Amino acid sequence: MKERFIEAGLPSEKVVSLRHSWDAKAFSEERADEGYYLFLSRLVSEKGVKTLLEAWKLLSQRLGDRTPQLKIGGTGILEDEVREFAKKNSFVEFLGFVDGEKKSRLIANCRAMLAPSIWWEPLGLVTYEAYESSKPMIAASSGGLTETVTEGVTGFLHEAGDANSLLECVLKLEELAPGERQKLGDRGRAWLLSEASPESWKKSFQDVISEV
Repeated sequence: MKERFIEAGLPSEKVVSLRHSWDAKAFSEERADEGYYLFLSRLVSEKGVKTLLEAWKLLSQRLGDRTPQLKIGGTGILEDEVREFAKKNSFVEFLGFVDGEKKSRLIANCRAMLAPSIWWEPLGLVTYEAYESSKPMIAASSGGLTETVTEGVTGFLHEAGDANSLLECVLKLEELAPGERQKLGDRGRAWLLSEASPESWKKSFQDVISEV
Protein backbone atom coordinates (compact mmCIF):
# COMPACT_ATOMS: atom_id res chain seq x y z
CA MET A 1 0.00 0.00 0.00
CA LYS A 2 2.91 2.32 0.73
CA GLU A 3 4.18 1.72 -2.79
CA ARG A 4 0.85 2.84 -4.25
CA PHE A 5 1.18 6.25 -2.57
CA ILE A 6 4.74 6.56 -3.85
CA GLU A 7 3.61 5.61 -7.37
CA ALA A 8 1.05 8.43 -7.11
CA GLY A 9 3.85 10.95 -6.63
CA LEU A 10 4.52 11.28 -2.90
CA PRO A 11 8.23 11.24 -1.95
CA SER A 12 9.18 7.85 -0.54
CA GLU A 13 11.00 9.35 2.44
CA LYS A 14 7.76 10.98 3.59
CA VAL A 15 5.57 7.86 3.45
CA VAL A 16 5.48 5.55 6.46
CA SER A 17 3.33 2.43 6.75
CA LEU A 18 1.83 1.54 10.12
CA ARG A 19 -0.27 -1.58 10.58
CA HIS A 20 -3.81 -1.27 11.87
CA SER A 21 -3.90 -2.18 15.55
CA TRP A 22 -5.98 -5.08 16.86
CA ASP A 23 -6.55 -5.93 20.52
CA ALA A 24 -7.03 -9.69 20.12
CA LYS A 25 -9.28 -11.39 22.63
CA ALA A 26 -7.95 -14.27 24.69
CA PHE A 27 -8.41 -17.52 22.79
CA SER A 28 -10.48 -19.57 25.21
CA GLU A 29 -13.12 -21.06 22.91
CA GLU A 30 -13.01 -24.75 22.10
CA ARG A 31 -11.60 -25.17 18.63
CA ALA A 32 -14.18 -26.29 16.11
CA ASP A 33 -14.30 -26.86 12.38
CA GLU A 34 -17.82 -27.53 11.16
CA GLY A 35 -16.62 -27.64 7.57
CA TYR A 36 -18.21 -24.48 6.19
CA TYR A 37 -16.57 -21.46 4.60
CA LEU A 38 -17.62 -18.01 5.77
CA PHE A 39 -18.03 -14.73 3.88
CA LEU A 40 -19.02 -11.71 5.98
CA SER A 41 -19.08 -8.43 4.08
CA ARG A 42 -21.11 -5.78 2.35
CA LEU A 43 -22.84 -7.46 -0.56
CA VAL A 44 -21.47 -5.23 -3.30
CA SER A 45 -19.58 -6.01 -6.48
CA GLU A 46 -16.20 -4.70 -5.29
CA LYS A 47 -16.15 -7.27 -2.48
CA GLY A 48 -16.12 -10.07 -5.05
CA VAL A 49 -19.60 -11.44 -4.35
CA LYS A 50 -20.18 -12.55 -7.94
CA THR A 51 -16.77 -14.23 -8.09
CA LEU A 52 -17.65 -16.09 -4.90
CA LEU A 53 -21.01 -17.32 -6.19
CA GLU A 54 -19.48 -18.43 -9.49
CA ALA A 55 -16.75 -20.33 -7.62
CA TRP A 56 -19.35 -22.24 -5.59
CA LYS A 57 -21.34 -23.00 -8.72
CA LEU A 58 -18.20 -24.52 -10.23
CA LEU A 59 -17.37 -26.34 -6.99
CA SER A 60 -20.80 -27.96 -6.84
CA GLN A 61 -20.47 -29.06 -10.46
CA ARG A 62 -17.09 -30.63 -9.76
CA LEU A 63 -17.62 -32.11 -6.29
CA GLY A 64 -21.34 -32.83 -6.19
CA ASP A 65 -22.38 -33.98 -2.73
CA ARG A 66 -18.84 -33.41 -1.44
CA THR A 67 -19.12 -29.66 -1.95
CA PRO A 68 -18.35 -27.76 1.27
CA GLN A 69 -20.99 -25.43 2.64
CA LEU A 70 -20.70 -21.67 2.11
CA LYS A 71 -22.35 -19.28 4.56
CA ILE A 72 -22.80 -15.66 3.47
CA GLY A 73 -23.60 -12.86 5.89
CA GLY A 74 -24.19 -9.21 5.06
CA THR A 75 -26.44 -6.72 3.33
CA GLY A 76 -26.12 -4.61 0.21
CA ILE A 77 -27.29 -4.05 -3.33
CA LEU A 78 -26.52 -7.66 -4.33
CA GLU A 79 -28.54 -9.14 -1.47
CA ASP A 80 -31.40 -10.30 -3.70
CA GLU A 81 -28.94 -11.97 -6.09
CA VAL A 82 -27.29 -13.83 -3.21
CA ARG A 83 -30.64 -14.89 -1.78
CA GLU A 84 -31.81 -16.25 -5.13
CA PHE A 85 -28.54 -18.10 -5.68
CA ALA A 86 -28.83 -19.73 -2.26
CA LYS A 87 -32.33 -20.94 -3.10
CA LYS A 88 -30.98 -22.78 -6.14
CA ASN A 89 -27.74 -24.07 -4.64
CA SER A 90 -28.12 -26.19 -1.51
CA PHE A 91 -24.45 -25.70 -0.63
CA VAL A 92 -24.91 -21.96 -0.09
CA GLU A 93 -26.73 -20.42 2.88
CA PHE A 94 -27.63 -16.75 3.08
CA LEU A 95 -27.65 -15.45 6.65
CA GLY A 96 -28.50 -11.78 6.20
CA PHE A 97 -26.88 -9.30 8.55
CA VAL A 98 -25.06 -10.85 11.51
CA ASP A 99 -23.17 -9.33 14.41
CA GLY A 100 -22.44 -9.83 18.09
CA GLU A 101 -22.39 -13.32 19.55
CA LYS A 102 -23.83 -14.91 16.42
CA LYS A 103 -21.00 -13.49 14.35
CA SER A 104 -18.41 -14.69 16.86
CA ARG A 105 -19.84 -18.22 16.80
CA LEU A 106 -19.87 -18.30 13.00
CA ILE A 107 -16.20 -17.36 12.86
CA ALA A 108 -15.22 -19.72 15.67
CA ASN A 109 -16.81 -22.72 13.93
CA CYS A 110 -15.91 -22.12 10.28
CA ARG A 111 -13.19 -23.88 8.31
CA ALA A 112 -11.87 -20.65 6.78
CA MET A 113 -12.93 -17.10 6.01
CA LEU A 114 -13.08 -15.58 2.53
CA ALA A 115 -12.19 -12.17 1.10
CA PRO A 116 -12.49 -12.37 -2.73
CA SER A 117 -12.35 -8.59 -3.28
CA ILE A 118 -11.94 -7.39 -6.85
CA TRP A 119 -10.96 -3.82 -5.97
CA TRP A 120 -7.61 -2.71 -4.50
CA GLU A 121 -8.48 -3.61 -0.90
CA PRO A 122 -6.50 -1.33 1.45
CA LEU A 123 -6.64 -3.70 4.42
CA GLY A 124 -9.54 -6.11 4.91
CA LEU A 125 -10.27 -6.41 8.63
CA VAL A 126 -11.88 -9.78 7.98
CA THR A 127 -8.34 -11.17 8.02
CA TYR A 128 -7.83 -9.91 11.56
CA GLU A 129 -11.17 -11.41 12.60
CA ALA A 130 -10.21 -14.78 11.13
CA TYR A 131 -6.77 -14.83 12.73
CA GLU A 132 -8.19 -13.85 16.11
CA SER A 133 -10.01 -17.19 16.14
CA SER A 134 -7.09 -19.08 14.55
CA LYS A 135 -8.85 -19.51 11.21
CA PRO A 136 -7.12 -19.60 7.80
CA MET A 137 -7.87 -17.00 5.15
CA ILE A 138 -8.60 -17.40 1.46
CA ALA A 139 -8.27 -13.98 -0.11
CA ALA A 140 -7.82 -12.21 -3.41
CA SER A 141 -4.30 -11.15 -4.27
CA SER A 142 -5.42 -7.54 -3.99
CA GLY A 143 -3.86 -4.55 -2.25
CA GLY A 144 -3.42 -4.83 1.50
CA LEU A 145 -4.73 -8.40 1.58
CA THR A 146 -1.36 -9.49 0.21
CA GLU A 147 0.30 -7.93 3.27
CA THR A 148 -1.78 -9.89 5.78
CA VAL A 149 -2.33 -13.26 4.07
CA THR A 150 0.81 -15.29 3.34
CA GLU A 151 0.41 -17.99 0.68
CA GLY A 152 0.65 -21.46 2.20
CA VAL A 153 1.49 -20.05 5.64
CA THR A 154 -1.70 -18.41 6.95
CA GLY A 155 -3.97 -19.24 4.04
CA PHE A 156 -4.13 -18.99 0.26
CA LEU A 157 -4.30 -16.16 -2.29
CA HIS A 158 -6.20 -16.28 -5.57
CA GLU A 159 -6.30 -14.02 -8.59
CA ALA A 160 -8.84 -11.26 -8.01
CA GLY A 161 -12.03 -11.77 -9.98
CA ASP A 162 -11.10 -15.30 -11.08
CA ALA A 163 -13.63 -17.88 -9.88
CA ASN A 164 -11.49 -20.81 -11.01
CA SER A 165 -8.51 -19.49 -9.07
CA LEU A 166 -10.69 -19.15 -5.95
CA LEU A 167 -12.02 -22.67 -6.52
CA GLU A 168 -8.48 -24.06 -6.59
CA CYS A 169 -7.69 -22.38 -3.27
CA VAL A 170 -10.72 -24.00 -1.67
CA LEU A 171 -9.70 -27.38 -3.06
CA LYS A 172 -6.17 -26.96 -1.67
CA LEU A 173 -7.56 -26.29 1.78
CA GLU A 174 -9.99 -29.20 1.52
CA GLU A 175 -7.15 -31.55 0.64
CA LEU A 176 -5.19 -30.68 3.79
CA ALA A 177 -5.46 -32.82 6.90
CA PRO A 178 -7.36 -31.17 9.79
CA GLY A 179 -4.13 -30.60 11.69
CA GLU A 180 -2.55 -28.85 8.72
CA ARG A 181 -5.56 -26.57 8.32
CA GLN A 182 -5.33 -25.72 12.00
CA LYS A 183 -1.65 -24.84 11.63
CA LEU A 184 -2.58 -22.23 9.03
CA GLY A 185 -4.97 -20.63 11.48
CA ASP A 186 -2.52 -20.85 14.38
CA ARG A 187 0.15 -19.11 12.32
CA GLY A 188 -2.38 -16.42 11.45
CA ARG A 189 -3.09 -15.78 15.12
CA ALA A 190 0.63 -15.70 15.90
CA TRP A 191 1.07 -13.10 13.14
CA LEU A 192 -1.78 -11.00 14.53
CA LEU A 193 -0.33 -11.02 18.05
CA SER A 194 3.17 -10.11 16.90
CA GLU A 195 2.45 -7.68 14.05
CA ALA A 196 -0.79 -5.91 15.00
CA SER A 197 -0.92 -5.83 18.80
CA PRO A 198 -1.58 -2.48 20.51
CA GLU A 199 1.90 -2.66 22.01
CA SER A 200 3.47 -3.09 18.58
CA TRP A 201 1.37 -0.23 17.20
CA LYS A 202 2.35 2.12 20.03
CA LYS A 203 6.04 1.38 19.52
CA SER A 204 5.82 1.91 15.76
CA PHE A 205 3.81 5.10 16.21
CA GLN A 206 6.30 6.38 18.76
CA ASP A 207 9.10 5.75 16.25
CA VAL A 208 7.23 7.93 13.74
CA ILE A 209 6.77 10.72 16.29
CA SER A 210 10.42 10.56 17.31
CA GLU A 211 11.56 10.84 13.71
CA VAL A 212 9.28 13.79 13.03
